Amino acid sequence: MFEVLVILFLVLAFVLAVWVFFAQGKKRKIGQRELKYIHSHWDRVIRIHQVNPKEAIIDADKLLDYTLKVRGYQGPLGEKLKKAGPLFSDRNGVWSAHKLRNRVAHELGDIKKSEVKSALKGFKRALNDLGANL
Repeated sequence: MFEVLVILFLVLAFVLAVWVFFAQGKKRKIGQRELKYIHSHWDRVIRIHQVNPKEAIIDADKLLDYTLKVRGYQGPLGEKLKKAGPLFSDRNGVWSAHKLRNRVAHELGDIKKSEVKSALKGFKRALNDLGANL
């Protein structure tokens, strides 16, 4: 009887471990409501980037954070980017864009148009890699 309980416990522990492994590895897809939100906010980023490039960079970074959250990633954006790293076709591009956001948020001074263009390209590519279809 004791051996049966031990075997039953081991089987249940194994099933639980497999379930946890696959549940953690499987991230959510973006729903239609979230896609609509992402598209409308990306349109806003594109509209304002000529007039207020710093605000556009900050908003694009927030949109990336939101999209990662919707996909099931948790923690600060830097951690989300690390966890989702394999999904990105241009990891360096998304990290460069995020670093520009940090610079814009914490330092005074202007940013070059070429930096804005490159960052927005990195954000858009990352959002598309996550399934935003921009």
